[in-house]
Amino acid sequence: KQWYQRRVRGNMEEKSAKLLVRNVPFETTQSDLRNLFGAFGDVKHIRLPKKLAGTGKHRGFAFVEYSSQAEARVAFESTGDSTHLYGRRLVVEWAKEDATVEQMMSKTAEVFGEQPAVVKKKKSKKIEDIL
Repeated sequence: KQWYQRRVRGNMEEKSAKLLVRNVPFETTQSDLRNLFGAFGDVKHIRLPKKLAGTGKHRGFAFVEYSSQAEARVAFESTGDSTHLYGRRLVVEWAKEDATVEQMMSKTAEVFGEQPAVVKKKKSKKIEDIL
């Protein structure tokens, strides 16, 4: 039942060529993920977010971005519930679209209750004004 709900929810959110992979074992490298997901299409980029403590380990999830949405769809449908890596079952979902700069500025303005700041260029001083 969970598998069916995940698949239905995932298909409704299918908007990009980027997948979110959860439950990634800590010994996994980008090369391991590239080998696994590269079988389904041209992998454009893999990102394994690191922990902030500086231990060098990743946080247990990854983003896999394909060159096209069709390749990402093939990978999503092919992985199912039975894809394992280093003894752990991987959970693959559609990643949310990245926000644009304008969307982030608008969201920040909503939180702080003000208009988005406009960056103004500073006027350069003339040498005569300085002397």
